[in-house]
Amino acid sequence: MTLINRKKFSMYREAKTRVVSLVKPMAWVGSGFTVMLLLTKGKPPGFVVGLYLCLCTLFFAWGEQQRVEKESEKIFTISQALNNTDFSNVEKELDCQSDLVEQIINLKSHNQDINSLNLILANLSNAQLAGVDFNCVYLNGSNLSSANLSGASISNGNLSGTRLVDTNLSNANLKNANLSSADLINANLSNADLKDANLSNANLSNADLKDANLSNANLSNADLRSANLSSANLSSAYLWRGNLSNATLLGANLSSAYMNSTKLRNANLSSANLKETNLSDAKLKEANLSGSNLCRANLCGANLKNANLSDANLENANLEGANLEGADLSRANLNGANLSSVKINQATQLEKKWLVVWETLNQPKLGTSS
Repeated sequence: MTLINRKKFSMYREAKTRVVSLVKPMAWVGSGFTVMLLLTKGKPPGFVVGLYLCLCTLFFAWGEQQRVEKESEKIFTISQALNNTDFSNVEKELDCQSDLVEQIINLKSHNQDINSLNLILANLSNAQLAGVDFNCVYLNGSNLSSANLSGASISNGNLSGTRLVDTNLSNANLKNANLSSADLINANLSNADLKDANLSNANLSNADLKDANLSNANLSNADLRSANLSSANLSSAYLWRGNLSNATLLGANLSSAYMNSTKLRNANLSSANLKETNLSDAKLKEANLSGSNLCRANLCGANLKNANLSDANLENANLEGANLEGADLSRANLNGANLSSVKINQATQLEKKWLVVWETLNQPKLGTSS
């Protein structure tokens, strides 16, 4: 909630309290006035009216005094609670964070080894650590959110379970680093070297991995929804059951990658290199694979419904049992491709020569085709 909204809400509560505090005494005054009129048959003497007004004034004054006393009690209670609150832990944590950053900077300036520092569960959020050498350092469970680690060297480092939300890791060296289950939402990993890194179960949604090196990396079960992987190197990467829905992989190198059961719905893989990639049972519905290289790729059982495969190279690809209903395969190269048990429909855009091949392979099943 913003500061303006909080102020408005506070003013509204205060006004509501004041109105409620006025309604009750006014109801009593109205009731008393009605009784007075009934007792005097609608013609009260002047002194009775005067006396009644005096009593009403005293009643309102008493009510206001009660309200003020209650407010004072509340303020006193809050004041006591604040006085009894121990802020030392918060101050200690801030001092500890400041000391830790200072120690790291001092060790770096003297070219000394940082490995002696205990950074497990450390709070280094917003820390300025650009270019720092964290090689082989244990950072398990630490908080590095919004920190600047651009150009840092963390090869072989252990960052499992680390919080790296909005962290700048551009141009960082993370070769063979353990980032399993790390939280990297919105992280900047552009041009980062993540070769052989373990990113299994990591959350990389909306992360920037443009031009990053992820060759041989383990991204099994990783969340890469809406991530930018344009021109990234994912050759031989392990992406089993990873989620890359709505991700941008424009011109990415995914050759020989293992992507069995990977979710790639609505992903942009235009001009991507998917040569000899295992995409069996992959979810590629509505994905853009135009101009991509799928030579000798395994797409057995893949869901390519409504996918764009125009100008794609599918030479010697295995499409057995794949769903190509509504897919656009105009100008696609299907030389030597396995089209047996492939599902197509009237919306599938397939050149006549490849349609003849499909009909020949699936002749006994034509009766069940739509």
